[in-house]
Amino acid sequence: MIDKEHSVNKAYTTLQPSNSSLVNNSKSLRADAKQNREQILDAAYKIFVEKGLSIPISEIAREAGVGIGTVYRHFPSKEALLEAVYLSYKQQLTEEAKSLVNNTDPGKAFFDFFIGIMEDGFNNKALKDALNTKMTNSDVLHDFQSAFAALLIRAQQAKVVREDIDIKDLINIMMGFLHAVEQRRDNLDISRFNKLISIVTDGLHYKDTINKST
Repeated sequence: MIDKEHSVNKAYTTLQPSNSSLVNNSKSLRADAKQNREQILDAAYKIFVEKGLSIPISEIAREAGVGIGTVYRHFPSKEALLEAVYLSYKQQLTEEAKSLVNNTDPGKAFFDFFIGIMEDGFNNKALKDALNTKMTNSDVLHDFQSAFAALLIRAQQAKVVREDIDIKDLINIMMGFLHAVEQRRDNLDISRFNKLISIVTDGLHYKDTINKST
């Protein structure tokens, strides 16, 4: 009798997953979920760039190679997906700004970053909306503005960018410019856009007010 009970208990124990197996399975599920989320964000970003914001969730799911139910598990609405894409874009900009802050040429670093954002806005309405949209995640917006402000301050300290503007002025300039470009997109080619960018950046350059007044 004892041997039989021992045999049954042994068989039951063999069928049960070990704690380490449960942990590994849990990690695997988390990794799969993370991969799915990244695939969805990548697909949404690509489609929004190429086709705009009116594309249905089903097309994004096909592009990501997942079922539409998987998309909705990660993002309960299209608005939630849009915000996640916008947040991801701002996070990428933040990392880029941070990587440039110790550049040996702070003026070039600032203007390259500034012009890059403007070009993104010209080529991609979805990304322009990303810059202009109010996010529920204020930490991401704060991090982006702080990193951008650091580039601005270094360029000002190097006397490459005028000293009488701050990050709020800069954001207003960018959004006002991109809004004007969007309103006139049908009559604005890349050469004229580049000309307007040149005018804007000329206005941002450091002005030696002492020498100008003498």
